[in-house]
Amino acid sequence: MTANNIENLKEALISFGASDLNENILNDISLTELMEMSVDESKPRLCFRSAWALEHILLKNTNLFRSSYNALISNYVILNNWSSLRSYTKLIMWLVSNKNLDIQLTEVERENILEKTFQIIENSGCPVAVKVNGFDILYDLCPYFEGLSQELKVLIELNLEKENTPALKSRGVRILSKLT
Repeated sequence: MTANNIENLKEALISFGASDLNENILNDISLTELMEMSVDESKPRLCFRSAWALEHILLKNTNLFRSSYNALISNYVILNNWSSLRSYTKLIMWLVSNKNLDIQLTEVERENILEKTFQIIENSGCPVAVKVNGFDILYDLCPYFEGLSQELKVLIELNLEKENTPALKSRGVRILSKLT
């Protein structure tokens, strides 16, 4: 692919709407290239739009997770762009909650997801949408980590005391009810 074609694709990614995002885009750009752009924080808008495209494409074509979940986890661990993390947390939520795929996360992969998710949630600048996705990720990791359910319960309760937004209350209460 020529440099001009890549630039055209990058511009297209920035202007795509959600209905435009499907697996056909992968005829012009590889999943690997899309993942690389989704963590290029030197270009925040492209970073976000690439992550957003990944979210839509992968959740519509879940069979693609098999070939991409290792890179998704690696990207999740290094990513700091809140807009991109919103999409990545949705993908990680799907990955850790899905029992029907033939993907078996290793202990190290689960630990990396756990550590990054705590970093996200404990960051004072974390947007509520990313935070509540993090709560779901932690909930799905509870069976693998002793004491996590109790720690998650306390974390949600503290967050509900600090900022009781509708999204936080809705998701927090739902997860708290599942924990008890």
